[in-house]
Order: sequence, then C-alpha cells, then structure tokens
Amino acid sequence: MIGVVFLLLSLFVVSCSHEQPHSKLLIQAEQIVVGQPDSVVRMLEPCWDDSTLSTADRALFGLLYTEALHRSGLSTESDSLIKASRRYYERENDQPRLARALLHHAIVLYKQQQTHEAVLTMKRAEQLAAKVDDPVFNCYLYFVLGDINDNVGNYPQTLKYYKQALTTAHQCKNDEWIVRALNNIAQTFDVIGQTDSLQYYTEQAKPYAPHTDGEVRATYLTNQASCMLHKAKRNEARQLLLRAQQEAPSDRALMLLANVYLAEGDSTNAVQQWYQLLNSFSPDVAISSYRKLIGFLNNRGERLQAAFYSQRLNEVYYDLYRRDDTAGIIDLQTQFDEQQKERKQYLITIMLLSAILLLILATIIGIWYSRRRIDRLNARFVESQMKYDRTREELTQMRQQREREERENSERLKAIISSLRASANKGQTADDDDMNALAQCSYALNPNLQLLLSQLNAKEQGICLLIRHNFQPSEIATLTISTPQAITNTRVRLLKKLFNESGGAKDFDIKLKAFE
Repeated sequence: MIGVVFLLLSLFVVSCSHEQPHSKLLIQAEQIVVGQPDSVVRMLEPCWDDSTLSTADRALFGLLYTEALHRSGLSTESDSLIKASRRYYERENDQPRLARALLHHAIVLYKQQQTHEAVLTMKRAEQLAAKVDDPVFNCYLYFVLGDINDNVGNYPQTLKYYKQALTTAHQCKNDEWIVRALNNIAQTFDVIGQTDSLQYYTEQAKPYAPHTDGEVRATYLTNQASCMLHKAKRNEARQLLLRAQQEAPSDRALMLLANVYLAEGDSTNAVQQWYQLLNSFSPDVAISSYRKLIGFLNNRGERLQAAFYSQRLNEVYYDLYRRDDTAGIIDLQTQFDEQQKERKQYLITIMLLSAILLLILATIIGIWYSRRRIDRLNARFVESQMKYDRTREELTQMRQQREREERENSERLKAIISSLRASANKGQTADDDDMNALAQCSYALNPNLQLLLSQLNAKEQGICLLIRHNFQPSEIATLTISTPQAITNTRVRLLKKLFNESGGAKDFDIKLKAFE
C-alpha cells in the first residue's frame, strides 16, 4: 500500500513539473551559448535532421540555434524555428527560456521589417526579464533594445537602455560587456553633440579596454579619436583611427578619418573616404558623407554632380523616414480610422433623419388604418426620435470637447512660451519638459506641422517650434545651448531641407510661420 502511494505521488510530481529532460548535447550547448556561440552553431548542425528529438528538445534546439546565430552576429530570415520554441515555452510557462525566445523571435521579426510586432515582443521579453532577474540575459536584452532605439534616433531611450546594460554588465563582471556599454553610451553622446559626456564615458572605459579586442576595442579607440578631434588634436586622432581600423574596420572611423584629411587639406583622401561611405549601413554616416561630398562638389563648381548626389541624399532621407517612422504610420492609420468612423456616424445620422421622414409619412398614411397600427407607428417614431436626439447630443459633445481641448492647448501653450521666454531672459537652457510640452501643444493645434518636422531630429524640431512662436535667434541659442550663428546656419540649412528653396535665415522664418 505504501509503495502504491509513493508511486502515485512520484507520477504527480513529474506531471506537475514544467522542466523536461534534455539531451546532454543540448545541455552542454546551453551552458556555453553566451561565451562560445560559434561553437554552439557547429555543435547543433547535426540536430537539424535528428527525428528522434523530443518536443522539449526540439524547442530547446530552436532557441539555442537562433540565439547562437544572433550572438555570433548572424541572422536568419525564417522565424518558424524560434516561433515553435516560443509557443512551447508559453505552453509550459517556462519563463526564463520564454523570455529568451521572445527576444530572439523579436530580432527575427525586426529583420523582417515587422517593426510594430517586433517591438511589442521585445517589450514583453523585457517584462519577463524583470521577473527572471538573469543579469546575463538582461545585459543582452538591453543592448538589443538600445540598438533598436538608436536606429530610429530615439536617443533618450537609447541612453536609458545602454545605461541599464552597463549596470548588468558590472553585475556580470564582464570587462568586454562593460566596455561595449560604455562605448555605446559615449558614441550616442557624440551623435547628439554632448562632447563632455563623450569624453567622460570614454575615460570610464579606459581601465577595462586593455582586456578587449576586435570590434569593442576598435570602437573604444574611435571614441578616443573623436575626443581628440574635438580638442583639435588631429595627429593623435589619426593614429587612434588607424589603430582602430587595424582592430576592426568601421564606417564611423573612416568618416572621422576623412574629417582629419579634410582639416589637413588632403581633399583627395577625404573625398575617397566619402565616396566609400555613401553606401554605409549607418544612416548617420551615409548622410554626413553625402553632405560633405555635395559641399565639396559645389565648391569645385561641379553643379551637375552635386545635384546628382543631392537627389540620392533625398532618396536616403525618404527611405529612412519610410522605414523608421513607425509611430507616424500608426498615427496616420488612427486618423484614417477616426475619419471613417465620423463618416459612418454622419451617414447614420442622415439615415435616421430619412427614417424619421418616412415614419412621419407612414404615420399620415396609417391614419386610414386601424388605431392599433397608428399606435405602433407612433411608437417607432418616438424611438427613432430618441435615437436621433442621442446621436445629435453625442455629436454636440464631441464638438464641444474638441473646442475645449483647443482652448486648453492654446492656454497651455501661452504658459509654456512664457516659461521659455523667462528661461531665455535668465540665460538658462530650456527645460526638457517645457520643450516636450511645446511640441505636444503645437502639434495638437497643427498636425500638418508635425508631418513637416517629422524628418528632423529633436533639436531641429525645437528650433523650428521656437521660431514659429517668434523667439529671437539669441533666445533660441540660449535655450538650445547654441550660438546665434549656429542657429542662423541651421535656419538656412532647414530652408533647403524642408522647403527645397535657397535663401537666408529670415526667408526660412517667413516660410515656416506661413506654413499651415
């Protein structure tokens, strides 16, 4: 009797356990997939045709193979393998492996340009990561999320995730990951023009950098070179960039090297680098190379060549906007759905009015019929009238709500402008909350303005909005930590970029303020 009870208890425990036995090969592969992903790819090749794998082993194989590819810097176009793993771990409620499966499925979806679904899947992986609390996985997750935000120019979120990756890298005590995170943070600050932060985080990486090599080491050297260039130390920067290219060639290092050549008057080598970087996978590098090449050609009087590359640059901007403006596409779809909804409501109102008229006519004709028939028609008329009144009341409330929102936005806008002017008068920079609120109110009052400025970065949008609200260049310079001359140059450049016209800064102000 005791033996039977023990057997039943054992079966119950086994049936309740989500952890399934796995082959020794898969267990070994899971243990080394983080540090030796290339070896795992080779180890798992024989499993493709192994029909003896259990369902649990097949799911783990799909996860490990996809993860090893991604950690090796490779990718796969098909998501069938990782999708099957994801479904299995969702069914088994294996949260640690489910979090990994979600992340790597999201990476495949992102490669397939299914951006919306990919980001949602990554956010779900991030939620699970908080429960699992695995620093090794979290570090990789934050690197991926930081890269995704960096690709779309969402630099505040980029810095947030890279700093989280830095924290988890310290928890893992992995020098390579620490340097990589510091490199990414420094490079992001370099892109947004905060040279002090670039130098700070580059210095933070210095104690760990000797323990790195390859791409991580090359990026560290490139960041050092960028710091030297900001200090006008071109010789030191050139040496660092050449060392970086020996470690691992990169487009960013080539771009900085071209800047060194140009500053030294070696336009031949600079132009050669620009031509090479026109097809860079980095949009920032490609755009910068196009701009400098176009400027060089214009200075040499080669107008046709400059016009040709200007057209190609416009195509790069268009492709970048179409690929990255996911939020804008969603907003447009939402607006379209709202318009269709309003149109449907309008048609319903017309139909109700028509029905009322028909009911009135039917009531007049029904007088010749029995009293009971007349009562039924009257009841239907009253019911329809009530529906009409409710619909009209809803439409009135919607209109009043819209007018109230517009008034509130206008009043809020006045307060924001007053606060910004006060900051400018005190010589203080603009508060991020004030600039975000200025953008929200301005775009709410004029959605077309948001479409016009969507191709610009956050700082350029802020300058345009301040111009729209009659801020002086000196005030704008104070609020954006710039010089009046830099603001003037930006206005001249944006006149060409936004309106495809040439002229002075005041011409841009007139065009921007007149835009509806």
